[in-house]
Amino acid sequence: MLEPIFEASFLPCSFGFRPKRKAHDALEVIRKEVNIGARWVVDADFTDFFGSLDPDLLLRLVARRVSDRRVLRLIRIWLSAGVMEDGVSVGSMTGVPQGGRYRRS
Repeated sequence: MLEPIFEASFLPCSFGFRPKRKAHDALEVIRKEVNIGARWVVDADFTDFFGSLDPDLLLRLVARRVSDRRVLRLIRIWLSAGVMEDGVSVGSMTGVPQGGRYRRS
């Protein structure tokens, strides 16, 4: 439900973790750009980006585009749910969950 809302805002040059966009697609764009004279490529990966995000700020930003309170509530619950490590629930964490990676405080 959220994907179409936010996907429309991404630039065509953005490939990371987007539907129907693979690393090979990005390489093809780079190949074409180099062939017409491009001289640089930018690849950014911020260390512990998701682990340092403020969950409240993230929710406020999502709420600017999503008005359904039920959806916002589900996102709030997900952001504060914690994780399971070795069969034990770990409630406190910093940042926001990203896929299978979580950072505890």
